Amino acid sequence: GLKASGHSTGGALSVFETTIAAGPPLHVHDREDECLYVLSGELSIRCGSDTFDAAAGSFVFLPRGRPHRFWASGQPAKLLLITVPGGIEDYFHQINNAATDEERHQVGEQHSIRVVPE
Repeated sequence: GLKASGHSTGGALSVFETTIAAGPPLHVHDREDECLYVLSGELSIRCGSDTFDAAAGSFVFLPRGRPHRFWASGQPAKLLLITVPGGIEDYFHQINNAATDEERHQVGEQHSIRVVPE
């Protein structure tokens, strides 16, 4: 769930507590850096050409402009997802309500977040 919104932080950041299993496809953000703090479980992360694991207690910085994806290594992982600057919750809300791949693509374009080929 949303812990801090872009609105509540004056646009500085957004913070979510979430559980990840398969995780998102390989994607790139043009507007925001993404940070992950693993609360429980373990994530596998690909960022650019690097692939690594992040156990509980790990903090991971995923810079804007670099394709990345993350997924749970075993059981679903619980994490804090932090984006700088804030406001990505608008994207999450719209993408969760998109019915088709085309709608999801359009939402991504509006927010400068795009899925890229593996």
